[in-house]
This record gives sequence, C-alpha cells and structure tokens, in this order.
Amino acid sequence: MADERPTRTVTAHGMTWLTVGEFADAIPLLDIEGCRRPEALPLQQLVKDNPVRTVVRVADPLNPDGPGLYVKRYKFRGLRERLKHLMVPAKPVVEWRTGRALEKADIPTCEVLAIAVRRRRLLPAEGFLVSREIPDVTSLKAFLRKRLSAMEQTQPGYRREAIEELAALTAALADAAFYHCDYHTGNLLVNPEAPAGKRIYVVDLHRVGRRPARPQLLHTLGMLASSTRVPGISHKDRVEFLRAFLTRWNGGPGAGEEECKRWASDVKEAEADLRRRGMRSRTRRCMVQSSLFTIEGAGNFVIHRRRDFPVQAALDAVRLHGGAISGHKAGDTAGEANVLRNGVRTEVTVCRCDSVPPFTSGRPARPEQVRPGSICVKSFKRGALWEKLKDVFRPHSRARAAWIASHGCSVRDIPAARPLALLEARWKWSGRPDYLIMEALDNDGTLGELALRGPSGSQRRALAKAVAQLLNLMARVEVYHPDTKPNNLLIKEAAPPDDGFRLWLVDLDRLRFEAPMTRRRWVKCLARLNSGLPAHITLLDRMRCLRECGRGRWTARERRQLAEEVYALSLRRRPAWL
Repeated sequence: MADERPTRTVTAHGMTWLTVGEFADAIPLLDIEGCRRPEALPLQQLVKDNPVRTVVRVADPLNPDGPGLYVKRYKFRGLRERLKHLMVPAKPVVEWRTGRALEKADIPTCEVLAIAVRRRRLLPAEGFLVSREIPDVTSLKAFLRKRLSAMEQTQPGYRREAIEELAALTAALADAAFYHCDYHTGNLLVNPEAPAGKRIYVVDLHRVGRRPARPQLLHTLGMLASSTRVPGISHKDRVEFLRAFLTRWNGGPGAGEEECKRWASDVKEAEADLRRRGMRSRTRRCMVQSSLFTIEGAGNFVIHRRRDFPVQAALDAVRLHGGAISGHKAGDTAGEANVLRNGVRTEVTVCRCDSVPPFTSGRPARPEQVRPGSICVKSFKRGALWEKLKDVFRPHSRARAAWIASHGCSVRDIPAARPLALLEARWKWSGRPDYLIMEALDNDGTLGELALRGPSGSQRRALAKAVAQLLNLMARVEVYHPDTKPNNLLIKEAAPPDDGFRLWLVDLDRLRFEAPMTRRRWVKCLARLNSGLPAHITLLDRMRCLRECGRGRWTARERRQLAEEVYALSLRRRPAWL
C-alpha cells in the first residue's frame, strides 16, 4: 500500500481548489477559461465536449516538456441534478476520492492532481478535475483491434500475459472493494511496450462504486466481455480471462471447473442484459440533450432535432410540405415537394432541403459536410376530437413514438429511414399536426406495389430471401412490427449485374423494442404478409420465405404446423386473395 500524499487548498479562478502539495503552484497558471469555451480551442487540444462534460489537454505549467494535463469540466444540467448533489457527492468529488484511493491501493490509474467545485446559492454550478496524462498509451479497444496480433508475432506469449494482467487488474479492484460501472475497453488504457505488470490502467473513475456484491461484479465482467467481442478475441480468450480472474480474486470461489462454468453462464446473462439496457438507453437518447440531438422551441412547436440540422431548415420543410398537401403549386413550393400520401391520419411528402447532413456518422457533421438534398416529411393529423383525446392520454404522441422508433432502428442497424427532426405542436387541443422529418429513401415503391406488377420467377425468389432476412434480423434484435403488411415495406432492386433487393420498414409509430418474436408473433407477422400479397404470388414463393425464416429455428414438422396456422389466420384476414 502506498502512502497517501498530503493535500493543500488554493484559491484561484474564483474557486477554492483542493490539490496535492507539489501541484499547488500550477493551479493559478491553468487555462480554465478554455474549458468553458471549447469552441475556441484547437482540435488537438479538445479531447471531448458534450452536454455532460468537457475534457481539454493542456501542457503542465511547471514542466512543459513532460507529460501533459487533462482538465475535465463537469456541467450540472438542470435544477434536479444540482439538488441531487446536496445529498450525494458530485462526480468530480467521486473521481478525486476514487483516484486517491486507487493510488493508495497501488492500482494503476491516472494521477489526480486537483479538484474544485464552484457553487451558486449552495448548489453546484460546475466542477473541475485535473489529472496527469499517462504517456505512450492507447485505449484497450484500439489495441485489441489493431496491435495485439502484431505484438504476439514479435513476442510469443504476449496474449496470455495481457490476459493475465487484465485479470489481475480486475481482481485487484474487487479485492480493494471497488467495482467499475463502466468497465469497458474504452476506459482501459494500454502501454504495449511497458514491462509486464505495468501495461494496463483504469480511467474514467467517476463511475466507480464501493463494496461490490456478486451482481455488481457480474455487471463489471459482463460489460468487459461485451466490449471485447472484436475480431481476434476468441471465446477461449474470454474463458481464460475468467479463470485467471477467479484464481486471483481472493474473495472469490477459486477457479474450479464447476465454478468457472457457473460464472461463465452468469456473465453471459449479464452481458445480454447489458446489451438490452444499452440499446434501450441509446434508443431514448434522441429525447434528451446529447452530443447528437438537442431540444428547443420555435413558434408553435417543440423541436427535437439533430444538432447539424438547422431549426430553419425544419420549419422550411414543414412549410413546403403543407403547401404541397394543400395543392398550391405557385411560388417557391413549385417542384420542391412531391406528395407520396395524403391520407386521413397521415400525410407524406418528399421535399428539397439545402441542409441535409450525412447519416453515416454518429456525431454532428461539420458545416462543409452538410449539402443540399431531399428529405421526407410526415405529418400526423389530430383533427378529430377522438384523436385529440387519445393523444392526451397516450404516453407518447404518434409522431414522438415514430421518432424514437426511427432512432432505435438506426441503433440496431434495422433498415428504416433515419431521423432528422420531430416538431410537436405545443398544444394538442389546437388540432395542429405533429411532423416527423426523416431521410428520403431512394426506393422503387412498396413490396405490395411490386407484387401487383407481377415480378419474374428470379425476382420472386430474391424477394422471398430479402423479406426473410429482414424478419430474421428483427427477431435477432428483439424488434416487433405489429403491422408488417407488404405496403409497409419499401423496396429497391439492385442494379445489374447484382441481384437481390433492399427493404426498409415504414410506419414505425407502433414498433416495439425488447419484444422477442414468440411463435404467436411469427404467425401474426407472416399472416399479415401472406394476406397482403396478390393471388399470382404462388404457394411455392410463400413457402420459400417461410423456409428461409425457419432455417435453424424450426424443424420440418414445426414449419408445416406454422404454415397451417399462418394459412388459417390469413383466411380470416383476406380470404379473396388465397
């Protein structure tokens, strides 16, 4: 155990700082204002900036040629979060205490140097934490993907040493009565060239808890296992890590064969639960302030939007949409919006837009990446009194449900139009519609329209395979669409010499996540598709789709029973087409 270093208090930058003794003279020389205005910093100095915290790398004023410093500014958003910290320590305080405790327990981590929390009327307004840079390190995530194989070729046995050291670090945390709530490969740093035993460091300490029980340890191990599912890391490597952890953990049951199997099974369950929780959290991220999405009011709307999609672009799209629906062709509406649907409950148009960001990145696009293009606008009408009443008692309006579902599909890699903005009427009783602005998909119409045109035999075989692949993907990620009729599947045929089709889901406001595809749901889903197809789609084509869906899932007998149930339900839905 190392001795705990003495601390001092220093007043600088309008705050009282708690710092280790030898760093006190550097506090007045730090550039704190740069953390408050990160947009003015050069890119090489700004490490992270999001609604929760900003991290800036600066030179050490007392040793400019040595390792740099990381200045982390915590932002306390909203009154609720500030009031919470009257009863529990603020995140910089937690990270300061944890860093010093880990340093005392000889657990490799970054060196914390100073902390300050500025308060306003007794409530925290912002917090700062200063730590020293660990030189010559990279994240374990990047190391596993890019350098592990090369290191193993030059140093035989390197993989085993790395597994043993990671297990030793994890066991040391548990023995010191710590567990990391965010213990993934991005929060572990590696110095590949360092000697054994001094390669791996744990960082991001504001989510470290004390006195772990078995559920907390399973959470920690499950998160690490999930983050190591990368090419080059095998199941054998993960089993070897678990055995090494159980061997080194003094409070554990040891590395007996039965114990290893039991822990491996429990870690797998924890990993699956973490995956569901992570997907749920990422799905809901479009409803809060985040690095990609923001919320603001404009006119009669509350707008949820991507940060790289301007408010004015959203309002202009709604104006063009309304002009096209009402039939006005004059002025700046002419040729800029095409009506795809003009129904009783919803209206859909494709409009021109001068500010369409790229959809491939999970972060806001730079200004030069935003280009003119097309977007899709869908309005959800609530003109009738019954619709207004339903929206009052719904947990989410139809437009908001579709906005969340669209982002959830993007998170799970399910083909669907990706979201840009949601405009909700401030007053539901006003009768104004809500608007959802999405990516405009390049498609050839719906599956139902293509089926009516009489596709060729090869096209029908490719369609059966494409539909089955989409349904299998939805089953694998536990997504259920209650209305999978052919007109709710957009389709695009691949250009020659390629063959096959691309499909996208539409009408997402009733989509359900974390909904396993039970047998009953499979029957309903397939019956909707079956009853929506015209009679000239043969029984063989329909059975091809069922066979692809059931490959590896049902036996021949189960598939035959399922086909009978689908047929019986289809007769009740639309008997004229069978």
